[in-house]
Amino acid sequence: MTLTFQFFTVIIGLVGFIIFLLVLLGHFFNKRHLPSTPSDAALVFGTGLAWKAQARCTTAAQLFNQGLTRYIIVSGGVMVPNTNMIEAEWFRLKLTERCIPSDRILVENRAANTAQNVEFSLPIIKEHGFQSIILVMSDFEGIRAHLTAKKAWHGQDIKVYDYHAPSIGYWNPWTWWLTREGRHLTWYTLPRLFRYRLLKYLW
Repeated sequence: MTLTFQFFTVIIGLVGFIIFLLVLLGHFFNKRHLPSTPSDAALVFGTGLAWKAQARCTTAAQLFNQGLTRYIIVSGGVMVPNTNMIEAEWFRLKLTERCIPSDRILVENRAANTAQNVEFSLPIIKEHGFQSIILVMSDFEGIRAHLTAKKAWHGQDIKVYDYHAPSIGYWNPWTWWLTREGRHLTWYTLPRLFRYRLLKYLW
């Protein structure tokens, strides 16, 4: 009985530790950090997937309406499926529909991927003298967006903050490992942290 009890205790402890690591990984991916005072701008990363785009648009509008950012930069030059608009123009339209003033929305309309989102937005940031930026990406891609921005803006004296859009019904930092979609999105993101040599920008 004693050996059996000890065996099950070890198994339960091991399972608990694995679950702890999986949840920790989920929250590591979904990096969130807001400034104590309003940021100069929020940068919204383009995407061709409707559920991602809607979530990012809603999150950016919330940041503006709550007074957490003064401007919104929308980035993306890829055509949005089933429309005749590129990502940045689609975001601008949807944000104005949410009563965001058009003169507070700045457009970057060339980027085709995450690296280009931050690279091509830099001239806009410098032109307006922005020094603090909140990144708006999907939650499971949050750390990748953060590290990509840190890499591209290295030495530019730009403070990077994060408030990434929730992927409701697709990914959750607590339970991503329980669903096929959650696991797929996580394993899509994880290798890119190594492939693009981003992890060194954690510090």
